[in-house]
Amino acid sequence: RIDIKTTMNCFRILLYLFNIIFILIGIVLVSIGTWTAVSKIYVSYVIGDTLFSSASYLIIAVGIIIIIVCIVGIIALWKENRKWLIIYLCLLIFCFLILIIAAILAIVFKGEVEGVMVKNLRTSLINGYGKDRDITSAWDKLQTELHCCAISETLLTQLGNYNFEYVDGTTPQNAQERAKQDSWAVYKHTQFYGQQLKTDVNERKYVPESCCVYDSTLKDYKDKKHCQYFSSGPPFNYALDFKNDNLYYVGCYEKGKQLVLDQSDIIVALGFVFAFIMIAGMVLTFFVIRSTGSDDDDETKHRRQPNRVV
Repeated sequence: RIDIKTTMNCFRILLYLFNIIFILIGIVLVSIGTWTAVSKIYVSYVIGDTLFSSASYLIIAVGIIIIIVCIVGIIALWKENRKWLIIYLCLLIFCFLILIIAAILAIVFKGEVEGVMVKNLRTSLINGYGKDRDITSAWDKLQTELHCCAISETLLTQLGNYNFEYVDGTTPQNAQERAKQDSWAVYKHTQFYGQQLKTDVNERKYVPESCCVYDSTLKDYKDKKHCQYFSSGPPFNYALDFKNDNLYYVGCYEKGKQLVLDQSDIIVALGFVFAFIMIAGMVLTFFVIRSTGSDDDDETKHRRQPNRVV
């Protein structure tokens, strides 16, 4: 027959291991969240919203909460105090609910990303590029790292009514150029292009250098001059539309959206997986509390018993 006390000691050891493992997991979450918030902060500038940074901060918050709760659990086990263990169990239940809610919110957030991003990408690029240093730098970093240019290669109809007039007062010359208003042509709506109006049209830069194909072997742009101005194709001539091999064609909307969705997927996965693992922690804690309660009751009874007279 297995001794009950031995079984309870096994539960305590398992709970110790559970807390130690989750402290390490919490540290990893805080590290990942901090790295994402710092290294990918430019995404928030480009999107023009706190969508991406909020996801990073949520991961950090979850990591910190897990660490604190597990430290409380270790203290409770070390003290072998019933009240501390009950507090720890309540905190585990709280963590469980927080993780489930975070996962559900991340799922809802994924469904709203598309509409929000389309609007904010266009707003930040047209109103900020060449005018706001942070937004300009963020767009350059996004285009360089994701190998994309502007918003989308094709016009995103979700944008609704579009004002096609450029900063120089001209309008698209043909249907091909109108179809590229979310692609390279969008830069003709920005201050980046407006600063070049005194320059001859054949000497202007129609896209920033971050839209140019970068050769990692040579550690330089493939052909920056023909990337920013190409007489037989984009980003200058849309009627001929010859392929410009020096220019990125893919828009940043799809790649940026994938970056944000990947972040949401991490939260969904962490939320549900860790929440259900915490159920095991709650069960172990429940048995340890019962065991501790029994020990306390035995000790109380022993103290109340009168001393036998020999």
